[in-house]
Amino acid sequence: MAKFVVSNVELIKKDYVVDAYTKEAAQEKAHLQPPRTKVSLGEITHSVTNINEYEYKKEWKSLDPDIGPDQLKDIPFDGEDYISYGGTNGDS
Repeated sequence: MAKFVVSNVELIKKDYVVDAYTKEAAQEKAHLQPPRTKVSLGEITHSVTNINEYEYKKEWKSLDPDIGPDQLKDIPFDGEDYISYGGTNGDS
């Protein structure tokens, strides 16, 4: 079985209510608040691309839930893997 990346484009209509003196000011203020209404007008397929196993593992496969960008597995420190870069306290 092959793996594919299907990219879709969705058109969303958002309505904002703002107080402004000009159209330009209204457009600027609109994006500073959440929309009052949000309606999906449609979704179309933009592209379908097949990928190989290497690309899947590198970019699309979900990460191990135990390891995240801000997490490390609990590995006991035994002092053997310490690398000294030559500090100012006499280490070399």
